[in-house]
Amino acid sequence: MTIYPLLARVMGPHDTLKLECVACSHRAEWPRGIALQVLGPDATPYDVRRRIRCGVCGDKDRVKAWV
Repeated sequence: MTIYPLLARVMGPHDTLKLECVACSHRAEWPRGIALQVLGPDATPYDVRRRIRCGVCGDKDRVKAWV
């Protein structure tokens, strides 16, 4: 049985999802509660990369995310 790295499993209670736009260098951090609310607890790494967008320049393809 394969266990996939879902957002709710990867993030601990005090972790934050860090986001950085390579295009404009904008950085943001989302606490666990916000990340799970916006992306959903069952979000895979693919889902996170596909759904996030820079809040400043709007770039969607060059935003990095990590916990």
